[in-house]
Order: sequence, then structure tokens, then C-alpha cells
Amino acid sequence: MLRNSSGMALLITLAAISFLVALTVQLATSVNWQVHASANQKDAVRLNAALYSGLSLVRASLYGDQQPTGLGEQQQGFDSLQDGWNTLDKEKMHELVGGDGVSITVRDLTGRIQLNRLVLSAEEKQEVQEQQLEQQRQDQEQGRQPRQIKNPEKEQQALWKRFLLSGKFAVENEDEAIALIDALSDWIDADDEERDHGVENGYYQSLEIPYSCRNGPLQYPEELLLVKGFSRRLVYGDDEHQGIFQYLTIYGDDGKININTASAPVLKALAAGITDEMVDLLIEFRTDQENLDALADPGWYQQVTDFPDDIVIDEGMTTTKSSFFSCTITAGRDGLQQTGQGFIYRDPNTREQTLLSWKVN
Repeated sequence: MLRNSSGMALLITLAAISFLVALTVQLATSVNWQVHASANQKDAVRLNAALYSGLSLVRASLYGDQQPTGLGEQQQGFDSLQDGWNTLDKEKMHELVGGDGVSITVRDLTGRIQLNRLVLSAEEKQEVQEQQLEQQRQDQEQGRQPRQIKNPEKEQQALWKRFLLSGKFAVENEDEAIALIDALSDWIDADDEERDHGVENGYYQSLEIPYSCRNGPLQYPEELLLVKGFSRRLVYGDDEHQGIFQYLTIYGDDGKININTASAPVLKALAAGITDEMVDLLIEFRTDQENLDALADPGWYQQVTDFPDDIVIDEGMTTTKSSFFSCTITAGRDGLQQTGQGFIYRDPNTREQTLLSWKVN
């Protein structure tokens, strides 16, 4: 009886020791996990703070570019790639923002083609028609030859055609370019009437996976992939072609492009007859600091040596003031990395800023 009691006590003791060992191991593992989690959380908080610091730096640079730099100096009333937001000092940026690796990229969206300007609103169309009728009446009264009122919609269509046929993108010919323009116009306009080479809701509803035509302004650039003809190859590019995505924006509704910040394919599309060599001349001129003052006037291209006098860029299509900007900020620490992307609107008159969106990945 005593021997059985001793054996039972030994078993209970061994079981208790095993339980305590298992509990200790589990506790140690849990503590170790919490220590790592705490460290990761600490780094995540630091990275997030670095992103917001970078965002503040971008907004400060956008504000500072428009302020007088000295006593009695005038506020700069135009934007160019020589501005501080595009020339951030990397060493100072690291000192201010922190982190093992920080990169900030700011892009002027006013230097891009406005997607939603391809179609005028009903009110704008009515206004154009009234202007045309009034112009015809005046011409008849004064015995003049009828003059054409500029139609912003047709001007945008011509801009898009030159852009798509610039040779940079996967567009083979003029017929394909026209079909793309008509399809996109039908996607944006409010009616259900198909253009000559366009498609409306009936086409999209007949697809294997049907969906509705937007019949309104695009809400995000990636929406282009839903429009007939706008393949991933065209939108994002491939080994042989660039993608159109990087030259377009959903922001802005006046159709004006900042000639001081527009990229090469957009510059080439501003007027018929502009060649790649002419684009190089424009970029070289606006990059030269000695020409900075000239960039206040969108007609500065006429001062460029060897730029043809017979090529005229429509004044209503260009500007030197920018309102919409995007920024991409990446911060890294101890192997961890976070990226934030923001879109900023800066009022061209008051210079007040609005953060339209901010997303951290």
C-alpha cells in the first residue's frame, strides 16, 4: 500500500514538473513574441511618423515656392520643375524626416492630360452653342465671313489623337486612335448615344461578365481598363511601348496643361507638327535656370532658338500655374518599409492646400 502511494506521488510530481516546464516554455515563447511584436510596433509607429513628416515637408515646399524669398520681392506666380517641391535636398530630407531610408517623389498633375475634360458637361455644351450663334449673328450683321468658335471638346479630341499617335504607345493607326477616343467619350458622357466608333451600355452589358458604362467622370485612372480598347498593354505599357497611365489625371476640369512641367509625350501633343527634336529644345530651355523668369508666360516656347515660328500652341490649352499634385513617400527601418501616397489640391489664387486623399501601404 505504501509502495503504491509512493509511486502515485512520483507520477503526480513528474506530471506537475512537466506542466510547469510546458507552461514556462509557453510563457517564454509568448514573452519573446510580445517583445518582437512590440519592437515591430515601435518601428511601425516610427515609419508612420516618418511618412507624415514627409507629407508635411511636401506641403511646406509647395507653400514655400509661392512665397517671396526676400524683402520687397514679389510672390512667384508660376510653377516649374525648378521649384523646391521637385528639387528636395535628400540629405536635409533624411535629417528632417528620419528613418534608415526615405524617398519622396512629387509630381505635378497639372502637367498631365485631364481625362474627364474629353467631354463637356451639358451646361458647357449649351454655352458653346450660344457663343456660336451669337458669333454668327454678329458676322452676318457686319457682313463678315463666318468665324468658328473654338470648341473645347474638339480641341481635346485633337490633343488625344496627337497623344495616342505619338509613337510611344501601343496604338497602330489613326482609326484605332479615333475608336479609343470615341469609346472613352461614350464612357464619360451622360447619354446612351453611341458615337461613330464608340460603344455604350449595350456593349458592356453583353460581355461575359457584364457591367455598366460609367456615363460620368472617371473616379480613378485605373478605370480606363474597363473601357473598350484600353488594354493593360496600352494603359501600363510593355517591353516595346510606354503606358499612357503616367501621363493622365482625373484631376482638373479646365483642360489646361502646365507647359513648364508636362512630360515629353504631352508636350509633343500640344500642337500639330511638334517633333521629338522640338520637344528636346523645349525641355532644355525650361531646365536652364537663366530662363526661369521666362517660364511665367505659357508662350515662352516662342523664345526657344530653332523652334519653328509657324507652330502655335493654343493659349487656351496651356498654363504655367499648377493646382494638383501627387506625392509618394517611402520610409524604411530595420528591414521594414511603408509607403504613403497623397493627392493635394493647392488653390491657384489663395494658395491654400487641401489633402484630397492619403493612403498608407
